[in-house]
Amino acid sequence: MLLRVDAVESYESKRLTMKPRAGTKKKSPSSVAAAQIIETALKEDCTVSELARLAQSDPAFALRVLAMVNSPAFALNRKVSSMSQAITLLGIRGLRNLALSLVAADLIPEGDIGSALLSACLRRALACRALATALNDRDPDIYFTSGLFLECGILVGADGQLTELSDIIQSPSISRVVRERAAGRDPHPISGAVLARDYLLPDETVEAIAKHHDPSIPESRVAAVAWVAERIAGVFEGGEVIQNSDIGRAAASKLGLSAQAADTIIRDLPDQVARAAEALQRDVGQQRDFESLMLDANIQLVQLNAQFHSMVRDLEAVISEKEILAEELRQANEKLQVVAATDSLTGLPNKRAFSENLTRELARSARHQEPLSLVVLDIDHFKKFNDNWGHTVGDAALRTVAQVLRSHLRAGDFPSRYGGEEFAIILPQTDRAGGVVVADRIRAALEATVIAGVQTPMRLTASFGLSTIETGKPRKSGADLFEQADSALYRAKRAGRNRVEVSNV
Repeated sequence: MLLRVDAVESYESKRLTMKPRAGTKKKSPSSVAAAQIIETALKEDCTVSELARLAQSDPAFALRVLAMVNSPAFALNRKVSSMSQAITLLGIRGLRNLALSLVAADLIPEGDIGSALLSACLRRALACRALATALNDRDPDIYFTSGLFLECGILVGADGQLTELSDIIQSPSISRVVRERAAGRDPHPISGAVLARDYLLPDETVEAIAKHHDPSIPESRVAAVAWVAERIAGVFEGGEVIQNSDIGRAAASKLGLSAQAADTIIRDLPDQVARAAEALQRDVGQQRDFESLMLDANIQLVQLNAQFHSMVRDLEAVISEKEILAEELRQANEKLQVVAATDSLTGLPNKRAFSENLTRELARSARHQEPLSLVVLDIDHFKKFNDNWGHTVGDAALRTVAQVLRSHLRAGDFPSRYGGEEFAIILPQTDRAGGVVVADRIRAALEATVIAGVQTPMRLTASFGLSTIETGKPRKSGADLFEQADSALYRAKRAGRNRVEVSNV
C-alpha cells in the first residue's frame, strides 16, 4: 500500500497523544538531557564543547551514551571509556542522532507489548546500520536513527491503551498497515513521519519513515535502506520464514548487495538486538535466532506435509463419495425423466414426450429432406368397456393396444399414449404409402388380438387417421400435422370405424 511523504501533510491537524502510561516508567532524567541536546544541536552556532557540557551534566545520560556507543549498533573497533571520547567520535550530528535514539526508546513502554515493539524498532535500526555499513556509507548514524523510528508511529494516538495495539504489533510486518486501517487507525508510516517531524528529524528520515511500506523501493538513499531493512526485519516477525527470507534477499539485491551479505545481516540481527536493548537498559526477552526459526519452519513443513497428505486422503474419499452421489443423482434424474415422460398405465411415452419427439423429428425431416408420417388412432366404442365391464377391462384394453404397437413397429418409430383412448405414432422416413401400410397392419393386428387379462375373451378395433410430410412438398408444423391426422381419424369413425383414413390435404 503506497504511503507517500506528502500524505504526512494531511495529518498535520492530528496531534500526538504520547501521554505517560500507567504502570510504566516516567520520563527519565536522561530523556530530559537528550531533549536538550537535540534542541541545542539544531542551532547553527552549536559547538561540540557545548554538547559535551550538556551530556556530562547528566551522569545517567552519559552512561547511556557510552553504553550505546560501545554496543553492536555502533560496531566500533575500540572501547570508548569517556564521554569526551564518545563526543569526539560522534560529532554534533552523531550525538544528536544518539540522543534521538534514546528518546525513541523512552517512548516505548515497558511490558510484553512494549518489548515486542522495541525489538521491532531495534531490528530495523540495526538492519539499517548494517546495510549502510555494507554499502560503505560514511554516516551510518542517520540510518540507525531512521530505522529506530520506523515503527514508533504505531504508538501515536494510543493514549496509554496498548491492548488494542497488541494484534498490530505482533502481526507480520507485511500486514501491519492493513491491520491498522481495519482498526480505523492511521497507518504508522504516516503517523511515524509526523512524530519524526515533531522531533525535528531530517527530511530524509521523515521520508524513510513515510515510505518504508511502499510497494517499490524509494529512490533516495536513506529511504531505500529503510525500505530494505523493513523486509529484512520481517524475517523474524511472523509468517513464512523461508518466503520472508527470500523477500529480504530480493530487497537487498535492489541495493546491489548479494544474498550472502543479506544472510549475514539477517543471522547477526537477533544477537545485536539483545545487546542493544541491554545497552538501553531494557529487557526485550530472548531473541530467537534464524537457525531456530528455520528449524521450526522445517518442522511446520513436515507437519503441514503430513496434514496435506491426510487432507488429500480425506479429499479423495470426499471426491469418491461425491462421484458416487453424482452418479446416483444422474441415475435418479434419468429415472425421473423417464417417469415424467412415460404413461404409467401402458408404459408408452406420454403426450409430453410425444410433443418433444415430434419437434425433433420435424427438424430432422427438414434438415435431410425426408418424409415423415403421423398416425393417430382411437379405440372404437371404448366407453362401453368402462361402462359395461368396468375400468379394469378398460385399462386392459389400453394395455393391449400398447403391446400391439410395440410388437408391430420399427425401433425408430415412436408410439405414445396421447390421452384417454387415443394413441399417436411418429413414423420417421415414411411416406404416405408406407404410413398406410403400417397403420393397416396395426389395425388388423388389433382386430385379431384378444384383450389380455380378462376372463371372457374380448376383442377390440380402432380407427386410424394418417397425415404425411412428403419430400419436396411444403413443410408443416407439428400442430398442422397432428390436426390433419386427427381430422382423418374422425372421417374413419364416421365412415364405419375399424379403418384407416388418409389426410386429403
